[in-house]
This record gives sequence, C-alpha cells and structure tokens, in this order.
Amino acid sequence: MNTEDPTNGNEESQPLIHHGRTRENSVASIFARGRSNTINGLKTGYDTVKRHRVQFMYAVMATALLYLGFTLAFLPRTSLSRDFRRLHFSKLTKAETYRIYLESLQRENHAQQHLRTYTSHRHLTGDEDALQYTVDELKALGFSLKLEKYYPWLNTPVDTGMSLVIGGNTVFESEMMEDFVAEDPSSSGPHPVRAFHGYSANGNVTASFVYCGYGKSEDYDLLKDHGIDLKGKVHIIRYDSMFRGLKVKNAEAHGASAVILYTDTFDDGNVTEANGYKAYPHGPARNPSGFQRGSVEYFTEFPGDPTTPGYASKSPNTKRTSPMGKIPTIPSIPMSQRDIAKLLPHLNNKGIAFDVGGNVKGFEYFSGPSDPDVQVRVFNQQEYKIKEITDVIAEIPGILGGSTIIIGNHRDSWTVGGAGDPNSGSSILLEVARGLSELVSKGWRPLRTIQLVSWDGEEPAMLGSTEYGENHASRLQKQVLTYFNLDTAISGSQFKCEANPLLSELLRKSAASTRFSGKPDDTLLDVWESQSQGHVGILGSGTDFAVFQNHLGIPSANFKFVADGRDDAVYQYHTNYDTYTWMEKYGDPGYHLHNTMAIFTGMAVLQLSENEVVNFSVHDYIKDIGRYYETWYEMLNQTFTGNEFMQEKARNLSTLITHIVNHESLAFDHQTASLRKLVVRDYPWYKIHNKISIYINLTKLNAKLKRLDRLFLTDRGLKDRDWMKHAIFGPDKLLGYKGDVLPGLHEAVLGGSSQETLEWLHLLHKQMRLVKELLAS
Repeated sequence: MNTEDPTNGNEESQPLIHHGRTRENSVASIFARGRSNTINGLKTGYDTVKRHRVQFMYAVMATALLYLGFTLAFLPRTSLSRDFRRLHFSKLTKAETYRIYLESLQRENHAQQHLRTYTSHRHLTGDEDALQYTVDELKALGFSLKLEKYYPWLNTPVDTGMSLVIGGNTVFESEMMEDFVAEDPSSSGPHPVRAFHGYSANGNVTASFVYCGYGKSEDYDLLKDHGIDLKGKVHIIRYDSMFRGLKVKNAEAHGASAVILYTDTFDDGNVTEANGYKAYPHGPARNPSGFQRGSVEYFTEFPGDPTTPGYASKSPNTKRTSPMGKIPTIPSIPMSQRDIAKLLPHLNNKGIAFDVGGNVKGFEYFSGPSDPDVQVRVFNQQEYKIKEITDVIAEIPGILGGSTIIIGNHRDSWTVGGAGDPNSGSSILLEVARGLSELVSKGWRPLRTIQLVSWDGEEPAMLGSTEYGENHASRLQKQVLTYFNLDTAISGSQFKCEANPLLSELLRKSAASTRFSGKPDDTLLDVWESQSQGHVGILGSGTDFAVFQNHLGIPSANFKFVADGRDDAVYQYHTNYDTYTWMEKYGDPGYHLHNTMAIFTGMAVLQLSENEVVNFSVHDYIKDIGRYYETWYEMLNQTFTGNEFMQEKARNLSTLITHIVNHESLAFDHQTASLRKLVVRDYPWYKIHNKISIYINLTKLNAKLKRLDRLFLTDRGLKDRDWMKHAIFGPDKLLGYKGDVLPGLHEAVLGGSSQETLEWLHLLHKQMRLVKELLAS
C-alpha cells in the first residue's frame, strides 16, 4: 500500500530523530518562548491601549462625572453650623450636647463628696492636700493638666493676742479662737487656725482705745468734727460690706497705733439671738465666738503679690519692690463679738454716741476714748516669706481657634472649713468638669476652647489669678472671650449675679435652661426674677475676676447664692464654723443648690461655646453706660456750675453715648441676630459661596465682640490705683468690694477737680468714638 510522503521527497527537511528530550522542549527554551510571548503581549496590549487611550480616558471621566453628579444630586443641604462639626469630626449636635450635659448632672451629684474632702483639714494658701485632691479628681475625669507655680511674698500666722489691761493689770485675755463644738466635727478637729489677718503688720501695742463705728470716711469725719482724740489709740471698728483693708487704711491715716475689727451680730439682719434665734450649732444665728479672718492688703486697689506690682512672681528670685503703700504698717487683728464685749462697755458715756447701735452686751455705742488707765494690748506676730503656690489648669481644645472661655474658683481657705468660701465653688467646678468630661467621652468637641482653673492664694490677695493674669496678659487679651468666677458660691438661698452687661442676656438664657433645685416646674430664671426681677449687678473687686475684668478688659461674671438677711441662716463667713456640717444643716441640705449652680455654670459655658455667633448683648452694655453717665452728668453740672466749657464737653459726651445707644448698638445687635440665623440656615452645595461669605462675616463680627471691652482699657488706670485699667468698671474707691461704673469720672467729680474731670471726659469721648466706629464698620 502506497503511503503519501509528508516531506514531498525532500529528505533534508525531515527532522532528525533523537532519543530523549528535544532541544526545543528544554526548560530554557520554554522560558525563552514565554518571555518572548509576554513581551510581545505587552507590546500588543500597549499598542491597543495607545490606540484607544483617548476613548479610555473619556470613559473614566464619564464614570467619575456620573458618580459625582449622582452624589451631588442627592447631597443633603447643610448649614455652616453643621459643617463646622462635620469637618472636625465632632459627633454631637448642639441639642445633644446640652441634653447630655444636663442628664449627667441631674443623674448624679458628687458635690458632697468634694466638699467634705476639701473641708476635712486646714488648707491655707499653698496647701498640698487640697492641690493633690484637685489634680487627682481632674485626672480621673480624663483631663491633661498644666500646673503653674508662682512665688508670692506673704504671711503665715505665728501668734496673735488681745488683752484688756486696767491699771497695769491684765484682766482679760482673748483665746483668739472659736469655741470647739462637738456637734461640728471639723470645727473641733486637729490643727485649727488661730484668728489673724493676711498681710497685717507685726507689732505689740498697748494703748487706750476708741470706737470708730464702721471705719468709713463719714465715721471719721464725725469723730473729728467732735474733737475725738484718735492719734495713738487702738481703733476698734465693726465689720460690714466695706473691705476690711480699707478700714485699716482709714484708721492708719487717722493716727491709729493698731486696729481691732469685730463682727456685730446687729448687722446680720433678722436672724440673731437678739431676735430670739439660737446660735449655731443649735440654731441659725451667728455663733458669738466667731472671728472673721481675712486679708487687709489693699487688694481692691492693687491685688496680687505686693512686691511684684504689674508683673508675675515667676520664681523665688523674681526681682521685687517694697510693698509700701499696698499693705498696712500698723498691726490689726480680728475679734469676736463675745470677746470685744470685754472692752467696749468701758467707753460708755465717753465721747459721742453713734446713731447706729448694735448687739454687744453692755455697750451703748459711745466713741470714747477709754480712760488712760484702761488700755488694750494688741499682739500680732506673722512670718513673712516667699511661698510657692500652684494654679491647676484643665483645657478642652475648641474647633474654632483663638477663643477661650475660662471658669475659675480658688481652693484655699482661712480655716479648716471653708465650706462656703471657697469650697462650695470648688465642688461645683469639679461637677462642671464631670459634665464636660461626659461630653468629651462621647466624641464632643467644643467650638471654643474651655479652661477650668483652680486658683491658689485667693484669700490673701487673689494671688494665683493675678499672677497668672499678669504673666499671660498679652495672650489672654487676644484669646479669652469671657471669665466665669465661682467663689463663695453657696451661702444662702438668694441668687445673686454680677456681670459685665455684655453677658446679661446669655446668663438669663442659661438660667432659663436650668432646673432649680431639682424641681421640674421651676427654672433658675423663675427664681431669679421672683427674688430680684432678674437683676444683674455691677462687678467690683475682692475675688478672682478682678485681673480679668478690671486689668485686662475681659468680660467677666460672678454668681452665687447668698443669705437673704430675712429667713436664711447667718453665714459663718471666714470663721471656724464655715464647715460642711453648717452647709448640710443650714446652707444647702441635700446639695441641691450646688447642683443647680453646676448646671447653670455649665449651660452658660455651653451657650457661649456652642453658638457660632458670640452671645454678647452690645445694646445692654452701652445702655448701662449711658444710664450711669447721666447720673454723673447731673452731679457734674451741679459741681461745676458756670463752667460752660466743662458742661459743653459733658453734653457732647452725653449726646454721643445716646446716639450709640439708639443707633449703632441696636443696629449691631440686629446684625448679630441676622447672622445667627444665617449660620444655621441650610444651603445646597452649589451655594457654597454663601457659606464662605457668612463665615467671613462671622469671623469679623466675633472679632469685634471680643475687642469691644478692650477699647475701655486705659494706660493711666484709675487715680492712685493705676493697676485698675478699665474706664467703665472698677471697685468703689471708698468701699472696695462694691462696684462703680465710670469710676474715674465719678471720683474726679466727687473730688471737685476740674482738670481731672476734663481729662476723663476727653478720654471717655475718645473711647466711645472708637466704639461707634467699631460697631459701624
């Protein structure tokens, strides 16, 4: 059978036959062919992509545009307010923020635990135990802390004494200490504090004595008019609302060799033993053995370390100046009503009788002086040295940079107790911190930075806050929006609020959001209005807001519950009976007022922090300035009758203020209200330019509001107290604690100085012009 030849007879084309693997099927040849095929494939693929890349790019772009269009078509409308939180990954809405804060404090109340711990031992300035407790509690809440140390010059007590000496013989000697009462454990505990005055001069004086009433200027004028011999005598003065340091200053100016300050229960109002009430601990009246300790440094003129005026004592080696002119040069001591009753009856029928009487047994309120052989010995020994103090600062960073809200309270006390002053506020500060910590744990970030500060050394002279303010003055003026102060926060049932009028409306809104004392149907605003028609008082001095409002021009507020003078128990101020036992029996049984104040404080902070537009009321501020100015304007016209040039200047300023009240301030607040609505209005994505415009206006307006109060600062300060820089607010020069409005002008008119009055009219006119330009720009 014939078979077809596959080679077609071409023998040379036939392959050689080998036994085993052929060369073409070797491993090397397989890899070589694979590499060649891969390269060829890549080249082919590249050529294909190259030929179709335009079509490919179009396809990608079309897909992206389709996706973007689909996304934008269903993108929700948003407001600038919500955008702030989304962009910064804040997980809570404004409403949720308020709700969680309120629920956290309504659910629990730790104020009793805090108060009992703070008041279980003596904690004078620089105390380590109170510092450690504050640090531990804040750290347990998750806060990272900054501890700032300062080194002021101040005194600690060594020994004090008062003796009645008749004919050269000592017939009575005060123990300089309250009675121990078994019903009050902390008042009878170890390490009690002997009665003394902060920054009192050392001395040992034995001399005749004279009763000088309240030690006010009018009291001394009365004594001088009747020829009462004051020089070289020990001046006995009763406490009242006037700052004790100014009482000692007045006495020294009138020739006193020493001063004794005592508490007369007549000034306690209705609740006194004389009116049938029992004394503490058996009743609500004042215990007559109580000594009101306190500072006599002139801190209503120059607070802080008297050896570093205007700058911080940042180290033990800080350069220092003489404290002369800022502290007394004569010794002073506090005294109880019971012990002063051993002296004062010796003045009966000597000198003149004062119109205002009192409750000192056997005393008919004559001035004296005492007979030459009836004398009092005043002994005061204090150790003065540089002492370390520590401020504790906790911070929650905000979304919007450059704005900070500070809540502050001091923790140092004069005694073992200090339940009302200051540790009711210390407890509330920690409760506010707990509520804010709860928010942070749930992913909240405030719009504005919030700081909680525990000051040290307030009692001697607002040392911690003043040194801090002087140390960081420039930064604080740039960043801090407002300062809220908690001092002696709970000592009665009457709500009292003092604040820069810029904050008035904010505080009322916060009070409306605060349930009062756990009662579901009553708000704090309801109680506030029923008690005082919602009155907002004027800030003076005497506590930690002074450096912020009076020196740096930072709008401040100070709020508290105080005794009403009618039905409330008498607050045992700065005595050894200001204890948690008194607080739980009379001051705030159940700690409901502590809880109310913690909620109110936190809500005020959140209302200011969580609203994009700063909640300041410019109209309220300028209106208050105008109201007080009209009073001084009338006084000026009466004082400088016939001075046409003076009266024209005063009239021009009156016209300017009235114009700002009726035009610029109203227009600015209207602009603020309009912007507040725009910030929360929702816009579609394609109107992003609207949001940008709103944001620019928001930034400008908030900057104006922050700057406003700084415009009232002066380089010159007030006369004879140039640390007080604010032209609108300052402490009353004669009373100290009480506030004065337009104090520089007021003092110039009272003093009858045409030159100073003209200077203040010129300065205030310049400041009000700047305010007008700021609001209108």
